[in-house]
Amino acid sequence: MKEKKEYMDLALWAVERAKTAGADGAETYISDSESVQINVSERQVEQVQAVLDAGIGVRFLKDRKIAFGSSNDLSRDSVKSLIDDLSKKVVFHTPDEFNVLAGKESGLLDKDWSSDPDLISYDPQIGEAAIQDKIKNAIRLEVSGLDYSPKVKGAMYAVYQDGSSFVYFANSNGIAGWFPSAGVGGGIEFSAVEGNDQQSGSFSKTVTRFRDFNPDEIGRKAAENAVKMLGAKPIESCEVPMVVSPEIGTEMLSFIVTMLSADQVQKGKSMFAGKLGAKVGAASFALIDDGRLKGGLGTRPVDGEGVPQQTTPLIVDGILKNFLYDCYTAKKGKVKSTGNRARGDYQSRGGIGTTNLYMKQGNVKPEAIMSGISKGFYLTVALGLFAGIDPVSGDFSIPVAGFMIEKGKIAFPVRGISIGGNLFEFLNSVDKIGDDLTWFGATACPTFSIKSIKIGGVGKKQ
Repeated sequence: MKEKKEYMDLALWAVERAKTAGADGAETYISDSESVQINVSERQVEQVQAVLDAGIGVRFLKDRKIAFGSSNDLSRDSVKSLIDDLSKKVVFHTPDEFNVLAGKESGLLDKDWSSDPDLISYDPQIGEAAIQDKIKNAIRLEVSGLDYSPKVKGAMYAVYQDGSSFVYFANSNGIAGWFPSAGVGGGIEFSAVEGNDQQSGSFSKTVTRFRDFNPDEIGRKAAENAVKMLGAKPIESCEVPMVVSPEIGTEMLSFIVTMLSADQVQKGKSMFAGKLGAKVGAASFALIDDGRLKGGLGTRPVDGEGVPQQTTPLIVDGILKNFLYDCYTAKKGKVKSTGNRARGDYQSRGGIGTTNLYMKQGNVKPEAIMSGISKGFYLTVALGLFAGIDPVSGDFSIPVAGFMIEKGKIAFPVRGISIGGNLFEFLNSVDKIGDDLTWFGATACPTFSIKSIKIGGVGKKQ
């Protein structure tokens, strides 16, 4: 893909057209994207889907009311019709004193958005690589796992995906620019069989450079996860220390951060409401959202409404320091936006989202964390995690799987159990933190341990 100057010109023209149509302010967002998805089954390609998509989304502000519309027709006549239609519809919308478009008060990027390589995560090879090479990568995802062990009998799914996108943005407050982004990834789940026992295991990974995508690593890891679970059984209910794997740690962080959205906090739908400046976790626990992280999958020069992305410490030394804001919630909260307006494409109005989210790593080797536990549980699978946690109270009960730890070593696989408690107690119980920060997409977590967790299994609590 290459920059299309005519799209930047169209974004600027559309803003002026909206002002002519009576808008107090307007914002235009054009995305031009291409993506490939390849599904594999039984060592052969099952489906190849390549998509090219381009379009424009417009926010039309009038009398504190905002109307939004989008179109995949980028002719000026079509965009004019879209804007004229919004000018008629906006009068029926509800006024809101906090409706606002980004301006100088939110901060401005004082350079061409596309000129700083540290703020761009874009590898042109992702879009330029031959489809035959992508198909080979997709097949290797499955083959590498099937060849890992004769106990691996098949894949429940095997998917290769990549995407590249160019965004062109302009608003009536003088913010304008464009930037590219891209990513490539794959995921697979295998079934392993031994006798009458059948278990599953999965793994996925997304990277920003085509040459860094390793389908063999993903396939082998998924197969290994499946084979290791053979012989899994439930255990008696107990309360023991727990070690959390980086993969499940990222899933937990992804849930926690939804409650750090200013929108959820302001609506009273978050357990963190009213706790800014309070202790919410162990002194060793730190959570950061960094939209300026060099090479990060979520690194961008600006967010979905033109505000420069930034580094936002959310929890530092266990103390809640910040929430994530876009311009609307920032005005409502009388603060500045943190640059966290996320938009998937031109059809999306957007909402608060993370950039590159990570838990700060410690200085302990993962094996040292494990070796210090006489009897405990190693968490590697969480089922329905988002459904298992109450976002307001923080109470949770989550079906899980993993391994028992005995005398500092992995003893045997476990299924058919659950962990329960309260998320505040969980965060305050964070003990040792590993030095193995591991990225899964745009979220990263190291191995870490919890001093104590209640496990619901079979029989009486020990």
